[in-house]
Amino acid sequence: MIELSLLVILGLVVGFFAGLLGIGGGAIMVPALTSYFLWQQYDPAVVVHMALATSMSCIIFTSILSIHTHQKHQAIIWNITAQVSPMVLLGSALASYFVIQINSRAIAIIFMCLMLLIAAQMLLDFKPQAKQPKALSRFKLMPAGFIIGWLSAMIAIGGGSLTVPFLNWYRIDIKKAIATAASVGLPIALASSMVFVMQGINNSQLPNGGMGYIYWPATLAISAGSLLTTPVGANLTHQLPVMLLKRVFALLIVLLAVRMYLTFD
Repeated sequence: MIELSLLVILGLVVGFFAGLLGIGGGAIMVPALTSYFLWQQYDPAVVVHMALATSMSCIIFTSILSIHTHQKHQAIIWNITAQVSPMVLLGSALASYFVIQINSRAIAIIFMCLMLLIAAQMLLDFKPQAKQPKALSRFKLMPAGFIIGWLSAMIAIGGGSLTVPFLNWYRIDIKKAIATAASVGLPIALASSMVFVMQGINNSQLPNGGMGYIYWPATLAISAGSLLTTPVGANLTHQLPVMLLKRVFALLIVLLAVRMYLTFD
């Protein structure tokens, strides 16, 4: 019951931030699940891969919930989602296949470096300043989608920390950018989860109870927790000072990323 309670609490936290900021929660889940799997004495060689895969499977559920809530506010720009999704799917799938080939310590280093960059962007709210509105064409969305899908799958995030600044650069309202980022998180998670399942089916190092690298007991417990808080976070996006909350979240993910790196140092 202690293990189950910890995972549900993790889901509560993850769901809230997924809905609030359009971030799928991997920034929190991957370090937390890595520690959890080590605590359960699973093979250190696969715990980070399991954390990435399980995080991505959870993002499927949080994205669906977040999309549903944001759609009530008519905030999702579906035309952008439709155009960016094919390359997001490709980038996410290829990155997931690549990350399976490298060891846990290397992933921890990559995770920490990318999290530090994302946190810096969130803290400073850095984005190129356009002097006038820019049109978003398919030729701009396709390469952006591949990069967002690749980087998001490498560290198991829903893509909000990449998609939101990109859309905001093109003068898209921050709330609509967050809502649209939540919709882009779904194809990222679907493609990545499929690769993690297919590549891990015959891996004897993985514990029972999973499907490939995805550990379903954790997925279900975290998703149950996020079920309660994702709609709350998505609704509060339209009421709270999001930029202040993003800065608090940035500090949190820096601490978690460094903690994860030190685990394998």
